[in-house]
Amino acid sequence: MKLHRYLVRPLSPWGTPLRGDTLYGLVLWRIAELDGDAACRETIAAFRSGRPPFVLSSAMPQGMLFAPRLPPAPRAVFRRWVEEEAFRDTEGKPLDLYAALQAYKRFRKMTRLPVEVWIRHAPALSVRELFAWHCRQRQEKENPKKMRGSEPHVSIDRGNGRALEGGLFFTRLEYFSQESRLHVYARTDEPDRLLALLRLVGELGFGRDASTGKGRFSVEPDADFDPAPLDIAGADSLLLSPCAAPDMADLEGWYTTEVKRGKAGPGASSPFKNPFLLLHEGSLLRALPQGPCLLEHIHGDADIVQVTQPLTLPCRMTGEV
Repeated sequence: MKLHRYLVRPLSPWGTPLRGDTLYGLVLWRIAELDGDAACRETIAAFRSGRPPFVLSSAMPQGMLFAPRLPPAPRAVFRRWVEEEAFRDTEGKPLDLYAALQAYKRFRKMTRLPVEVWIRHAPALSVRELFAWHCRQRQEKENPKKMRGSEPHVSIDRGNGRALEGGLFFTRLEYFSQESRLHVYARTDEPDRLLALLRLVGELGFGRDASTGKGRFSVEPDADFDPAPLDIAGADSLLLSPCAAPDMADLEGWYTTEVKRGKAGPGASSPFKNPFLLLHEGSLLRALPQGPCLLEHIHGDADIVQVTQPLTLPCRMTGEV
């Protein structure tokens, strides 16, 4: 399937991050509403068989990708790199060991990477070379295009319609500036149909407090996108969306994980899903886990599944450390 990119503009605060596994569920609901339950089940069956009709990434700031979770550099190797003056500051001066270690701490916490930098380094992904690039960048605090805030709420007594004493609580929200734009990548042979489904998701809103107008966005195709520089030959993979599979015992690479808990919506049984393990965006894998990337038996209702098919970009790790 061809790689496409969509431009997302937030239209309201978001109560939930727009991540790949969340986006799959939202799109599947729209398929069920437009084409019926049978079409939705057929789409899920395609994911179950390892032939997904589309693959989605998580949302990223415009022009950025998730920074790769590179292996840590051994102390002796790192010291040798410093002695070889491999790392220089913005003025071209070699960093001493203390300054290099301070910069390396910041480098390890980096969560985003410019697309053009990834394109330059992906054919031979190297801790040394990528960190050397990081050292040359001027460390300035950017004016954020989004910020976190809180919104107050009051619990209501359903019996009398009045506010409950001690019922004040707050929800966390992400607020975006008017010029804020995000990128969502997709692999599909039907980009126009997927675009229409994503637009429906954005019009209705998603995530927490969507019923009060949160989680809304507009989406357009990125007319300037050229997939060729990203679709290179490479045996390794960078995850741009969360990934999980029934069997992840033989994973090889560098990754971080989280235990995710969520809701499945109203119903006769419990609304809560069972917790499951996810690989984070930015993980680097030598090979994807044995599929299908679809989790079953995560809820009392056997029909409820979690699609965790990752969108990946190829790369080649040099294995220098």
